[in-house]
Order: sequence, then C-alpha cells, then structure tokens
Amino acid sequence: MNIDNVFYFKRIVDKKYPDEDRPAINIQTVVDREKERIKKLNDSDFIEVMISCFIPDLYSGMGKREKLFTKLTEMMVGEWWRRMGGDYNLPTKKSGTEDVELKYGNISIVCDAKVFRLGRSQKAPNVKDFLKLASVVLWINNLEKSSGRTVIGGLVTYSSLHEWESDSEVYEECTNHSTPVVMLPYEVMALLLKYKARVSIPELLKMWNYSENGVQTNRRKSNYWDYITSFICNLISISIDDYQQEMKLYHREILLAVAEYRRIVQETIDEVKKSIIEDLDRFDNVDEMKSYVASEIIRRDNALALYYLQRIDAFRYYRDQDE
Repeated sequence: MNIDNVFYFKRIVDKKYPDEDRPAINIQTVVDREKERIKKLNDSDFIEVMISCFIPDLYSGMGKREKLFTKLTEMMVGEWWRRMGGDYNLPTKKSGTEDVELKYGNISIVCDAKVFRLGRSQKAPNVKDFLKLASVVLWINNLEKSSGRTVIGGLVTYSSLHEWESDSEVYEECTNHSTPVVMLPYEVMALLLKYKARVSIPELLKMWNYSENGVQTNRRKSNYWDYITSFICNLISISIDDYQQEMKLYHREILLAVAEYRRIVQETIDEVKKSIIEDLDRFDNVDEMKSYVASEIIRRDNALALYYLQRIDAFRYYRDQDE
C-alpha cells in the first residue's frame, strides 16, 4: 500500500485548506483540474486511492475541507467508470440531481457516491441517510426529461467497513424491481477494474435487470450478496472462492489504510499531551499549577458555552448604549 495513494485526496484538500479559516475556493475549478491529473495514475495506484477513501476524522463536520473531499470522491467514482469504458458527468446543479451520472451510449445510471469518517458514531449509516428511493426516482425522472437518455437505475458506492452486520431494510431497498439500485463497496469496484479486460459494459449493465435475473426483494443480506457475487463472478470468469480471496486481499489493504488514518488521530492526541506536559513543567508553585489546570479543564468542558458567550459579547449589543 503506497502512502501517497492512501492520502491522495487528503493532500489535495490540505493544500487548499490548511485549516477551516481559509477563504472558500472554487471547488469546480479544483475538481476539473484534478480530473485530468488522476487520469495519469495507473489502475493499480487508482485502486489504492479508491479503496482508501475515507473523510479524515479531524476534518470539521460539514466544513470546507469535508465538502471538497466529498466532491473529489464523486469525481473518483466517475473516473472509475471512465476506466471501465464509459463516460460520466458531474452535475453542478445539486438540487434534484445525482452525485454522478454514469453514461454508456444512450444509457445512464444515477450514482450516489458515499464517503464516511472511520470514527463515526455508528458502524453503519442510518438506512434513510444511505438510500432514499424517492430521491433516486426523482433523479431518474429529472435526468430522463432533461437529456432524453434511458436511465436504468441507481448505484450507491461506499466503504464496506460501514456496511450492516446483518439483515437490514437497505437490502430490501436495493432489491426493489421498480427502481433497481445496486450498492457496491469500493473493493468490488476495484475488482471489476482489475479485470476490466474481461468486462463488457453492456453485460455489466444487465446487473440492474432484477426482474429478468430473478432477484428476490427482501431484507436478507445474503440474498443481495449472493446475487451480486454470482453475477460478478460470471461476468469476469472467476470462481466464488477466487472472488472471496480477492476480497480478503483488498480488505487487508483497506485495514493498512485505516491504520494510517488512525495514526494521524493518535499523533494529534500525543502532540496535545506533550504540549500540556510542557505547560505544567513551567510551574514551581502547586497552587499556580492547580489554577492553571482548573482553567484548562473549564475551557475544555465548557467549550460550547464559552463559544456562545463569545458570540453574545460580539453581536448582541446596541450601539446607542456605547455613549
């Protein structure tokens, strides 16, 4: 695992936003430039970028860095499809549109590209946050009306480290015949790219033919994955055992990437601890040290309250009272 590939998008984001206080940049300009640069990676390096794609845990939620990172992830999914032999579009109008439109001839797939933090509070996301069939239907209708293209269904891309441990409503949603939505983790996409010479895109698109392929709509995790695994194995001509071995190897690499992300968080903790110890070392008087420690604990435990006081003092006043 090449560390440059693990932090491929993080390096781009950190260069643009060393911290959240930097002025907002033109995201579209950055994405357009990186769209050309990422083409220069060979498939092996690109696969490492793809399976290592996690929002750095220390990025603030819904901040500038997270937003740029997310947009780069959407571009990454489009680049995967381009390498498979298709074309893609990244809509600039976000209301009522998909993250990525995957195109092949006159056929399109609407894609929702998911990227998560490793340290999120739940193992798997809320099903309603992961997939809203009503939204997919809206995207399909809007795209067909605006482009005249045939949209065969949806695709959700994500990290399998954030998948459900057992049966879930999400698998029922993703085996829905009226609006077929395939969910693929990044290592399965990597496998398809690895064997792209064996993949015919028209044959791959048949994966969305749930009715013709006899897919059963239910909550069983095994039902969904038995179908997807069997379809892909037949598509790229490998056995189920070979498929499982390939997944095991990818999972090993993903965990190496996780260790690198974890290291960054640990180093941040260690740096803070070191700074605290250095601050305490300067005290000779116990009472002064107690006062310092108490003020630091108060600042830590009341960070939100102190922030509110700062905003009250800064904004809630009348100018006529300054006289």
